[in-house]
Amino acid sequence: MVLTNLESLNAVFIRQGLPQSERLVSLNQIAITQMQSLLANSTMKRLK
Repeated sequence: MVLTNLESLNAVFIRQGLPQSERLVSLNQIAITQMQSLLANSTMKRLK
């Protein structure tokens, strides 16, 4: 799921003309945020 989102966002960033270095930083931050969110959601489900 995260990978699909990142691929989509990367395509948007490319169309916007962002350089690869900027795309990499942004995509890395987004990936970390999404993974943390997924992990937190999984943890909450296990606690119930």
